[in-house]
Amino acid sequence: MRLHRFFVENKIPASGEFSVTNETLLNQWRNVLRMEEGSSAILFNGDGSESLCEFVSLSKKNALLKVLETNKGLVPAREMTLYIALIKKENFEMVLEKATELGVSRIVPVQAARSEKKGVNYERAQKILREASEQSGRATVPAISEIISVEKIPDGVVVFDPRGQISAREYFTEHTTAPVSLLIGPEGGFTDAEIESFHSRNIPIVTTGTQILRAETAAIVALALAII
Repeated sequence: MRLHRFFVENKIPASGEFSVTNETLLNQWRNVLRMEEGSSAILFNGDGSESLCEFVSLSKKNALLKVLETNKGLVPAREMTLYIALIKKENFEMVLEKATELGVSRIVPVQAARSEKKGVNYERAQKILREASEQSGRATVPAISEIISVEKIPDGVVVFDPRGQISAREYFTEHTTAPVSLLIGPEGGFTDAEIESFHSRNIPIVTTGTQILRAETAAIVALALAII
């Protein structure tokens, strides 16, 4: 049977016992999963390793776990940063989840001219990132940065837009070295002025074709192509 995986903020020792007092985890372990003394789980704290642990005791306020073994966990091979224009809440949250599954290292929300959303619920975003890391088997959790304006996009980013003159597939076939940074526009796309700004800075604009993809779809496609 596949063991449950959990992200913990604790420092996990290489051997011996340690305690977890996070109320959310304790409630999940005791009341949802019905774990008890002798139960096992895999725990990780985002440093790239993961530990097989056994519950020594489990109460309402504390869990005492024993490390049975520690191994190198699954870490994405390519460092990828996703710059994603602010989009509707439910679509933005889906991007967080799917980007984590696809191995993104960092997510940077971007305020573009046509962004409908103006802010990010960082507490909820981090919860989604942690849970997606647990589910997907990776031993790291993507970072999420503060919102930046589209004018602050750094050189070296690759913009996805239907107006691009370069095939995204061909671009990533030719550029296979890590790291890579991708920029996805908002609902409604980038304005002509924003596209002209990218051109003036020699920022590459790539396309997946003439069809118009939703922002969340474009993010998934872009990351999938960058994994190659």
